[in-house]
Amino acid sequence: MSLNYLKIKKYISAPRLQVYEIVSANNTKRALKTYQANIRLAQAYYPLLTIVEVVLRNAINEELSTHFSDPHWLITQRTGFMIDPSLTHIDRRTGATRQNHYLKNSVQKSINKIGTGFTQGKIIANLDFGFWTAFFDNYHYRILAGVPIQIFSTLPTGTNRGMIFDKLTRIREFRNRLYHNEAIIFNKDTAGNPFFSLRLAKTVYKDIQDIFEWLNLDFIRWTKRINNVDFELKRMDYVYNFYPLRKYYYFRIKLAISHYKNKYLK
Repeated sequence: MSLNYLKIKKYISAPRLQVYEIVSANNTKRALKTYQANIRLAQAYYPLLTIVEVVLRNAINEELSTHFSDPHWLITQRTGFMIDPSLTHIDRRTGATRQNHYLKNSVQKSINKIGTGFTQGKIIANLDFGFWTAFFDNYHYRILAGVPIQIFSTLPTGTNRGMIFDKLTRIREFRNRLYHNEAIIFNKDTAGNPFFSLRLAKTVYKDIQDIFEWLNLDFIRWTKRINNVDFELKRMDYVYNFYPLRKYYYFRIKLAISHYKNKYLK
Protein backbone atom coordinates (compact mmCIF):
# COMPACT_ATOMS: atom_id res chain seq x y z
CA MET A 1 0.00 0.00 0.00
CA SER A 2 1.47 3.35 -1.03
CA LEU A 3 1.99 6.08 1.53
CA ASN A 4 -0.40 9.02 1.60
CA TYR A 5 1.82 12.04 0.92
CA LEU A 6 -0.64 14.54 2.41
CA LYS A 7 -0.72 12.58 5.66
CA ILE A 8 3.08 12.40 5.67
CA LYS A 9 3.24 16.14 5.05
CA LYS A 10 0.90 16.75 7.97
CA TYR A 11 3.05 14.88 10.47
CA ILE A 12 6.52 15.60 9.10
CA SER A 13 5.42 19.22 8.55
CA ALA A 14 4.99 21.17 5.34
CA PRO A 15 7.91 23.58 6.00
CA ARG A 16 10.34 20.67 6.51
CA LEU A 17 9.27 18.94 3.30
CA GLN A 18 9.06 22.13 1.27
CA VAL A 19 12.79 22.26 0.53
CA TYR A 20 12.67 18.67 -0.75
CA GLU A 21 9.76 19.57 -3.00
CA ILE A 22 11.60 22.60 -4.39
CA VAL A 23 14.75 20.66 -5.17
CA SER A 24 12.65 17.80 -6.62
CA ALA A 25 10.77 20.18 -8.93
CA ASN A 26 7.53 19.56 -6.97
CA ASN A 27 7.60 15.84 -7.76
CA THR A 28 6.23 14.57 -4.45
CA LYS A 29 7.37 11.00 -5.08
CA ARG A 30 10.96 12.14 -5.62
CA ALA A 31 10.69 14.58 -2.71
CA LEU A 32 9.69 11.81 -0.31
CA LYS A 33 12.38 9.46 -1.64
CA THR A 34 14.98 12.19 -1.19
CA TYR A 35 13.73 12.89 2.33
CA GLN A 36 14.05 9.21 3.22
CA ALA A 37 17.53 9.04 1.67
CA ASN A 38 18.58 12.04 3.78
CA ILE A 39 17.48 10.15 6.90
CA ARG A 40 19.49 7.10 5.85
CA LEU A 41 22.56 9.25 5.25
CA ALA A 42 22.15 10.97 8.62
CA GLN A 43 21.77 7.57 10.29
CA ALA A 44 25.08 6.45 8.79
CA TYR A 45 26.93 9.28 10.55
CA TYR A 46 25.71 8.52 14.07
CA PRO A 47 28.23 5.75 14.91
CA LEU A 48 31.18 7.79 13.59
CA LEU A 49 30.13 10.93 15.44
CA THR A 50 29.74 8.93 18.63
CA ILE A 51 33.19 7.37 18.36
CA VAL A 52 35.01 10.56 17.37
CA GLU A 53 33.49 12.33 20.38
CA VAL A 54 34.53 9.52 22.73
CA VAL A 55 38.12 9.29 21.50
CA LEU A 56 38.51 13.09 21.51
CA ARG A 57 37.24 13.61 25.05
CA ASN A 58 39.28 10.70 26.43
CA ALA A 59 42.43 11.92 24.68
CA ILE A 60 41.98 15.41 26.15
CA ASN A 61 41.23 14.00 29.59
CA GLU A 62 44.36 11.86 29.54
CA GLU A 63 46.55 14.74 28.33
CA LEU A 64 45.28 17.19 30.94
CA SER A 65 45.36 14.60 33.72
CA THR A 66 49.08 14.31 33.00
CA HIS A 67 49.54 18.07 32.60
CA PHE A 68 47.96 18.85 35.96
CA SER A 69 49.19 15.63 37.63
CA ASP A 70 45.59 15.27 38.70
CA PRO A 71 43.13 12.59 37.50
CA HIS A 72 40.29 14.77 38.87
CA TRP A 73 41.26 17.97 37.08
CA LEU A 74 37.73 18.60 35.78
CA ILE A 75 36.59 18.97 39.38
CA THR A 76 39.58 20.81 40.85
CA GLN A 77 40.21 23.17 37.93
CA ARG A 78 36.84 24.83 38.43
CA THR A 79 38.87 27.15 40.66
CA GLY A 80 41.95 26.96 38.42
CA PHE A 81 42.40 27.71 34.73
CA MET A 82 38.62 27.64 34.14
CA ILE A 83 38.35 30.99 35.94
CA ASP A 84 41.64 32.46 34.73
CA PRO A 85 41.61 36.30 34.95
CA SER A 86 42.00 36.51 31.16
CA LEU A 87 38.50 35.06 30.83
CA THR A 88 37.05 38.19 32.44
CA HIS A 89 36.90 41.54 30.64
CA ILE A 90 35.03 44.84 30.65
CA ASP A 91 32.64 45.45 27.76
CA ARG A 92 33.87 48.68 26.16
CA ARG A 93 30.40 49.61 24.97
CA THR A 94 28.40 48.98 28.15
CA GLY A 95 31.09 48.96 30.82
CA ALA A 96 29.68 45.68 32.15
CA THR A 97 31.92 42.88 33.37
CA ARG A 98 31.86 39.87 31.07
CA GLN A 99 33.07 36.40 32.05
CA ASN A 100 33.79 33.45 29.79
CA HIS A 101 33.36 30.69 32.34
CA TYR A 102 31.86 28.26 29.85
CA LEU A 103 34.06 25.32 30.91
CA LYS A 104 33.49 25.88 34.62
CA ASN A 105 29.75 26.34 34.17
CA SER A 106 29.50 23.24 31.98
CA VAL A 107 31.27 21.11 34.58
CA GLN A 108 29.15 22.51 37.40
CA LYS A 109 25.97 21.91 35.40
CA SER A 110 27.03 18.28 34.89
CA ILE A 111 27.79 17.86 38.58
CA ASN A 112 24.38 19.27 39.49
CA LYS A 113 22.71 16.94 37.00
CA ILE A 114 24.56 13.85 38.26
CA GLY A 115 24.03 14.70 41.90
CA THR A 116 25.80 13.08 44.82
CA GLY A 117 28.32 10.46 43.86
CA PHE A 118 29.61 12.39 40.84
CA THR A 119 33.01 11.31 39.59
CA GLN A 120 35.45 12.44 36.91
CA GLY A 121 34.29 9.63 34.65
CA LYS A 122 30.61 10.47 35.05
CA ILE A 123 31.27 14.14 34.38
CA ILE A 124 33.25 13.32 31.22
CA ALA A 125 30.41 11.20 29.89
CA ASN A 126 27.91 13.99 30.61
CA LEU A 127 29.75 16.86 28.91
CA ASP A 128 28.83 17.68 25.32
CA PHE A 129 30.98 17.95 22.20
CA GLY A 130 31.09 21.74 22.46
CA PHE A 131 32.91 21.48 25.78
CA TRP A 132 35.80 19.52 24.25
CA THR A 133 35.90 21.73 21.17
CA ALA A 134 36.37 24.76 23.44
CA PHE A 135 39.87 23.58 24.39
CA PHE A 136 40.95 24.66 20.92
CA ASP A 137 39.44 28.14 20.97
CA ASN A 138 41.82 31.08 21.38
CA TYR A 139 41.08 31.70 25.04
CA HIS A 140 41.43 28.30 26.67
CA TYR A 141 44.17 27.12 24.31
CA ARG A 142 46.32 30.11 25.25
CA ILE A 143 45.70 29.67 28.98
CA LEU A 144 46.77 26.03 28.69
CA ALA A 145 49.88 27.03 26.71
CA GLY A 146 48.95 24.84 23.76
CA VAL A 147 48.78 21.59 25.73
CA PRO A 148 45.53 20.37 24.05
CA ILE A 149 47.20 20.04 20.64
CA GLN A 150 49.60 17.48 22.08
CA ILE A 151 46.86 14.83 21.85
CA PHE A 152 47.52 14.78 18.10
CA SER A 153 50.76 12.87 17.59
CA THR A 154 50.68 12.78 13.78
CA LEU A 155 49.66 16.29 12.73
CA PRO A 156 50.61 17.19 9.15
CA THR A 157 53.18 19.96 8.82
CA GLY A 158 51.51 23.36 8.96
CA THR A 159 48.40 22.21 10.83
CA ASN A 160 47.62 24.59 13.66
CA ARG A 161 45.12 25.19 16.43
CA GLY A 162 42.79 27.17 14.21
CA MET A 163 42.52 24.38 11.65
CA ILE A 164 41.71 21.85 14.37
CA PHE A 165 39.14 24.18 15.92
CA ASP A 166 37.48 24.70 12.54
CA LYS A 167 37.22 20.95 11.94
CA LEU A 168 35.83 20.23 15.39
CA THR A 169 33.36 23.11 15.10
CA ARG A 170 32.17 21.85 11.71
CA ILE A 171 31.75 18.33 13.12
CA ARG A 172 29.85 19.69 16.13
CA GLU A 173 27.51 21.86 14.05
CA PHE A 174 26.90 18.99 11.63
CA ARG A 175 26.18 16.70 14.58
CA ASN A 176 23.64 19.21 15.89
CA ARG A 177 21.91 19.32 12.51
CA LEU A 178 21.57 15.55 12.56
CA TYR A 179 20.27 15.47 16.12
CA HIS A 180 17.60 18.04 15.20
CA ASN A 181 16.57 16.09 12.09
CA GLU A 182 17.68 18.84 9.72
CA ALA A 183 18.61 18.18 6.10
CA ILE A 184 22.31 17.59 5.36
CA ILE A 185 22.04 17.37 1.57
CA PHE A 186 21.26 20.95 0.59
CA ASN A 187 23.01 24.25 0.21
CA LYS A 188 21.73 27.70 -0.80
CA ASP A 189 22.74 29.98 -3.63
CA THR A 190 23.32 33.72 -3.24
CA ALA A 191 19.59 34.35 -3.62
CA GLY A 192 18.77 31.92 -0.83
CA ASN A 193 17.40 29.19 -3.08
CA PRO A 194 18.15 25.60 -2.00
CA PHE A 195 20.02 23.20 -4.22
CA PHE A 196 21.24 19.63 -3.84
CA SER A 197 24.77 19.39 -2.48
CA LEU A 198 26.76 16.74 -0.63
CA ARG A 199 29.75 19.01 -0.14
CA LEU A 200 29.23 19.58 3.60
CA ALA A 201 28.52 15.90 4.28
CA LYS A 202 31.67 14.86 2.43
CA THR A 203 33.76 17.54 4.13
CA VAL A 204 32.65 16.42 7.60
CA TYR A 205 33.35 12.79 6.68
CA LYS A 206 36.92 13.84 5.81
CA ASP A 207 37.14 15.87 9.03
CA ILE A 208 36.26 12.80 11.09
CA GLN A 209 38.85 10.72 9.27
CA ASP A 210 41.47 13.43 9.87
CA ILE A 211 40.80 13.49 13.61
CA PHE A 212 41.34 9.73 13.75
CA GLU A 213 44.51 9.95 11.69
CA TRP A 214 45.94 12.82 13.75
CA LEU A 215 45.26 10.83 16.92
CA ASN A 216 47.25 8.03 15.27
CA LEU A 217 44.19 5.77 15.13
CA ASP A 218 43.45 3.55 12.13
CA PHE A 219 40.10 4.89 10.92
CA ILE A 220 39.31 1.89 8.71
CA ARG A 221 40.02 -0.67 11.43
CA TRP A 222 38.08 1.27 14.05
CA THR A 223 35.00 1.79 11.90
CA LYS A 224 34.90 -0.93 9.23
CA ARG A 225 31.89 -2.81 10.63
CA ILE A 226 29.86 0.28 11.48
CA ASN A 227 30.77 2.70 8.71
CA ASN A 228 28.13 3.06 6.00
CA VAL A 229 28.74 6.72 5.16
CA ASP A 230 30.48 6.30 1.81
CA PHE A 231 27.77 3.83 0.74
CA GLU A 232 24.96 6.20 1.72
CA LEU A 233 26.67 9.20 0.10
CA LYS A 234 26.77 7.34 -3.21
CA ARG A 235 23.25 6.03 -2.72
CA MET A 236 22.02 9.57 -1.99
CA ASP A 237 23.61 10.78 -5.20
CA TYR A 238 21.88 8.00 -7.16
CA VAL A 239 18.52 8.86 -5.59
CA TYR A 240 18.78 12.51 -6.52
CA ASN A 241 20.12 12.02 -10.04
CA PHE A 242 18.36 8.85 -11.21
CA TYR A 243 15.28 8.02 -9.13
CA PRO A 244 12.83 6.65 -10.29
CA LEU A 245 14.60 5.59 -13.49
CA ARG A 246 15.40 1.91 -13.91
CA LYS A 247 19.13 2.62 -13.79
CA TYR A 248 18.67 3.82 -10.19
CA TYR A 249 17.63 0.33 -9.08
CA TYR A 250 20.47 -1.23 -11.04
CA PHE A 251 23.03 1.11 -9.48
CA ARG A 252 21.60 0.58 -5.99
CA ILE A 253 21.90 -3.21 -6.19
CA LYS A 254 25.39 -3.06 -7.66
CA LEU A 255 26.51 -0.55 -5.04
CA ALA A 256 25.07 -2.59 -2.16
CA ILE A 257 26.81 -5.79 -3.28
CA SER A 258 30.15 -4.01 -3.54
CA HIS A 259 29.73 -2.26 -0.19
CA TYR A 260 28.85 -5.33 1.84
CA LYS A 261 31.55 -7.43 0.19
CA ASN A 262 34.14 -4.88 1.30
CA LYS A 263 32.59 -4.61 4.73
CA TYR A 264 32.28 -8.27 5.67
CA LEU A 265 34.35 -10.37 3.26
CA LYS A 266 37.65 -8.47 3.24
